[in-house]
Amino acid sequence: MTTSVDQTPDAVGSDQELAMLRAAELYYYGRLTQAQIAEQLATSRWTVGRLLEQARETGIVRITIEHPLARHHQLEVELRQQFGVSSAIVVPSQADSSVTLQAVCRAAAQQLTALRPRPTVLGVSWGRTTSRVATALPEGWDPGVTVVQTNGGLAIDGAGHVSAALRTIAERGPGRVRMMPAPTIVQSVTLARALAQDPAVAGTLELAANARTIVYSPGSATSTSVLIDSGYLTVAEVAQLQRRGVVGDVLSHFVDASGRIVDEELDARTISINLDSLRQCPNSIAVVSGAEKASAARAILAAGLCTTIITDAELAAVLLAG
Repeated sequence: MTTSVDQTPDAVGSDQELAMLRAAELYYYGRLTQAQIAEQLATSRWTVGRLLEQARETGIVRITIEHPLARHHQLEVELRQQFGVSSAIVVPSQADSSVTLQAVCRAAAQQLTALRPRPTVLGVSWGRTTSRVATALPEGWDPGVTVVQTNGGLAIDGAGHVSAALRTIAERGPGRVRMMPAPTIVQSVTLARALAQDPAVAGTLELAANARTIVYSPGSATSTSVLIDSGYLTVAEVAQLQRRGVVGDVLSHFVDASGRIVDEELDARTISINLDSLRQCPNSIAVVSGAEKASAARAILAAGLCTTIITDAELAAVLLAG
């Protein structure tokens, strides 16, 4: 039997409908028992049974899954198998890329909210995508959480992307925020080393490096890079990095297709937790959308820099095609 999810305009996105949707997907697509679903959803077996019954009674369970928030189960399975990630979440791609990105960020917010145990320390890399994830989080999603910045970000031109995501995530916890009191790229290696030894910076880096959950979005090495937008690099500098094989940045580290650092001198001037910390994090969540980020997404998968990838169907298909 396969499942389908239908909806009425008034019900789309309600908590009850989303609960029925997720239970139906896990039961019919995931082949999980009701006891296993109850454990995943942090509820009782009786509640799962009732959700499945309601899904059938209301017409949500039909032949196929048809719902704006329904996930592409087969693509998720293939991503896990091909790249060895623990979890993959794939949402439908829409005609408008901004709508697709919003759906991906909403899925990321739902993933963070559903984490059990709840994160006590959450590492966050600032940027446009994580700002959208932040605004999709509900109030009270993780009371007492400490949200810590993983990489420097005192913006040279405009501070919106730097502080908005972290402060919003913390405020909606509600919890507290630990900002990185340093730029992300400085002019000399000597200055970078001195800043890294400053107690406030060193303490923030240590807290972020030891976070058991980190959420970030890899950046593309193009003229749209948030590091250009924030005034750290010029378009010409990023173009030169591209010519040297850079496909994107991960927590402000510029990497090639294998996920290796390309410019060691530039990296030594970068204030950020290192990639080994990200690789060793038990729950590193990469949120990425849009075909233009395919190379960066493929690099983090190749380098084992995420345990969970949250993306859209179009990008997932590009990644699986090689």
